[in-house]
Amino acid sequence: MQAFELAARTGSFKAAAEQLHITASAVSHRIAGLERQLGAKLFERGPRGVVLAPAGHTLASTTGRAFGDLSRALARQGSGSRKLRVSAVPIFATHFLLPRIGQFIAQHPEIEVQVEASMRMADMEAGLIDVAMRYGDGKFPGVAAEKVMDLAAVPVGAPALAKRLRLRTPADLARAPQVRVSPFGASWTEWAEGAGLEPEAFERKGQKSIQLDGMGQALRAAAHGLGIALAFEPLVDSEIASGALVKLGPAVPTRGQIWFVCRPQDRGLPAIRALRRWMQAELSAMKDAG
Repeated sequence: MQAFELAARTGSFKAAAEQLHITASAVSHRIAGLERQLGAKLFERGPRGVVLAPAGHTLASTTGRAFGDLSRALARQGSGSRKLRVSAVPIFATHFLLPRIGQFIAQHPEIEVQVEASMRMADMEAGLIDVAMRYGDGKFPGVAAEKVMDLAAVPVGAPALAKRLRLRTPADLARAPQVRVSPFGASWTEWAEGAGLEPEAFERKGQKSIQLDGMGQALRAAAHGLGIALAFEPLVDSEIASGALVKLGPAVPTRGQIWFVCRPQDRGLPAIRALRRWMQAELSAMKDAG
């Protein structure tokens, strides 16, 4: 059942095998035995791995929750160190959480912290993640979400590039090469509209641009002079303060914000309460400093 649950969640016998420290063949044999026991096919082969068959979907709807409940029950019964597993969108993990999490660990040595930087929505029911820091509008079904950080999109670039291209006004950015982030990131046309500029000017045919799949990569590309990037304030503040990047236009509020997400029934757990209080204090100190 554990092999099945991991394969169902990851969509891969190999990934399940790595987590169980066995071979992919052993996972396949275990699932084949389960299929014989149930008299039903649980997986179909897909182009990118395995996908659940109808009977597999039915079984997976209960196994993930069951293993999650078991994991949490064992954690509550254990003595000594308490484990707190946190998933965060990568830009928040690298630019806010990781530079500060050492302070939280020093204040709470009894809590063992694991941080995962990931864009995917954490599977809390499976018990792999206790807290998630998500980007969005807060409408996440089945979980409790509290907004912790408002974000604004701001264009930034390397000082040398801004000087070479003579980027003196926000309108000048329409002729600069752009660093675009997909699927997570602010839109240049939305920023232009919020800044009172012509959105069409930022979507001209033949516009020079580079496409990246992460905001951290976009900031590094901008710092190396490859183009102008839309970054999130206040998460880009450290690069601006160091002089690696300069702000080249107004900040425009984004559609999404950063949310502190957990299961409703877990909000009162001591480790989660401690992380929430610490984060609120850190965010308040950041606002005061700004």
